[in-house]
Amino acid sequence: MNQYADWPFPERRHPPREHPDYLGFLGLATAIQQVIQRELKGKTLDILDIGCGHKPFYPFFAPYVRTYIGTDIIQDNDLIDIVCPAEALKVADESVDLALCFSVLEHVNDPGQAVKEMYRVLRPGGIAFASTHGFFPWHPYPQDHWRWTQTGLPLLFRNQGGFRDVEIFATRGTVSGIFFLWAHYVHYWAAQERWRWHLQKRLVRFINRMGESLDARSPRLKDIHEHVTAIPEFFVIARKSVS
Repeated sequence: MNQYADWPFPERRHPPREHPDYLGFLGLATAIQQVIQRELKGKTLDILDIGCGHKPFYPFFAPYVRTYIGTDIIQDNDLIDIVCPAEALKVADESVDLALCFSVLEHVNDPGQAVKEMYRVLRPGGIAFASTHGFFPWHPYPQDHWRWTQTGLPLLFRNQGGFRDVEIFATRGTVSGIFFLWAHYVHYWAAQERWRWHLQKRLVRFINRMGESLDARSPRLKDIHEHVTAIPEFFVIARKSVS
């Protein structure tokens, strides 16, 4: 039995296909698991989850945890350990091995300062995992300010954050992004009238299945080096130098 079966927000880790966020949730969850396997094997880490909410991805990181601290801007649940903005972390210099910042940078007032804070709290040789959007519906929580490209996001981490070693890839491709938008707006349309409600899950499930299939058949449209791409979500791996 999975000891984390009842952990909050299971749809972020294992999204049902009828969920309007299925393609986005699946892309990020898959990317996190792949990066964990590549980067964290055999390690025991002090981890900081910035903008943690209910720490939905804690079960993925649990096997590697020495300590796991979550920050957020308001204390709206018991899983938040420290209340502070991402731009002013109440965390000591060089005190963590891994900084997580998933779907947060688009919401902060000063993303450059937030990335500087990630760098500050990491020990030499530490690593940051972050995700944020290329294109996505506006979703203020409580605000939504920023979108990036595959060239602009690395500049944020290098030029403003201070990271020398920055890797970036797409969690999903252009086709997935298009179908994600379609699923969202069909979900919204179906919710507007009672007679449409019974169509909602079936339509969204169909759209998500099509988007997933076509995205897998369009690898060039997930390649961040292709000029024709419109990437919906990026994943960043940024390493702090040992010296």
